[in-house]
Amino acid sequence: MYNIAVVGCGVVGITSALAIQNRVKKCTVTIYAHEVSPNTTTDIAGGLWEPYLLQETPEEKVAEWSKTTYDYLLRLWIQGKAGDAGICLQPVTTATDNENYQRPNWLDSTLGHTMMSEGDLMMLSKRYGTELVGGVTFMSFMWEGATLLPFLQKEFIDNGGNIVMKYIEDIEELSGYDVVVNCTGLGANKLMGDTNVKPIRGQIIKVRAPWIFHSFLIDSEKSGYVLGNKNFVILGGTRQHDDSTKVDDDDKNNILRNCSKLVPSIKSAEIIEHQVGLRPARNKVRLEAEIKRNGDNEVRIVHNYGHGGAGITLSVGCAEEAAKLVEQMLTEKYKSKL
Repeated sequence: MYNIAVVGCGVVGITSALAIQNRVKKCTVTIYAHEVSPNTTTDIAGGLWEPYLLQETPEEKVAEWSKTTYDYLLRLWIQGKAGDAGICLQPVTTATDNENYQRPNWLDSTLGHTMMSEGDLMMLSKRYGTELVGGVTFMSFMWEGATLLPFLQKEFIDNGGNIVMKYIEDIEELSGYDVVVNCTGLGANKLMGDTNVKPIRGQIIKVRAPWIFHSFLIDSEKSGYVLGNKNFVILGGTRQHDDSTKVDDDDKNNILRNCSKLVPSIKSAEIIEHQVGLRPARNKVRLEAEIKRNGDNEVRIVHNYGHGGAGITLSVGCAEEAAKLVEQMLTEKYKSKL
């Protein structure tokens, strides 16, 4: 029986744990977490399926991982599990003022899309007060973090998994496991000494607006988004290189102003709460295997972190690749002992 440890219980950690359970036969999987839902970064995330803030990560890998997640969400939706999993299928319009905008290749993974015409862009530009040069409306999913995490955790535990509430300060604490999967997000900065991991601050407003059935996202200097799901609508947002989790009044006002331009009816929405989260950004998603040696002691590690603002979008795809790496490390480890 193989013993696998996963560090972190956000969407990347829990999907990795599930993927390992499904792929690796005769294994026990234990998740170690400092926080679980409703206190993770995932719980605050907008939940929109769309690759976002990924910097140098290869486009072909982003498209591959994103498609795997999209297909998973579609299966849950077809199976009638959308309500339990916190999934909403809806049209999303995203536009930008980036003059280098090109049609994203991940659009091919969606159920359908339409590039915005010059007329549509002019109309939205006038309404928003920014000269938008490109955009698309596509069919996407909202996957509400505060609902998806308990849904996935239940599946993991029903499969025989275990969640231990413990803060791991040194990866060698888990040297007794066959493989350790590192899904610590921002925590990888301290746990692994990875200074490439940096926070991108995101402030949002949750409002009650049950009439919203179409989401919008503007990628510009004064970015804004309106993302609807089952229980509330998320208004955002900020993408600041800052680690403050304090709600900022100026950001509140900017979010409300920008989102009201996108969807004027937002002005009458009831505000539920203001929240701030820190996206675990990195110059490139780290998804790779490593053997960390200290004298005679070794820890076999699969890293899966640095997903920036696309943790939910990439989660299932990255989890499946992480599970393959775990399987490869187990094969290598036990072959060497024959």
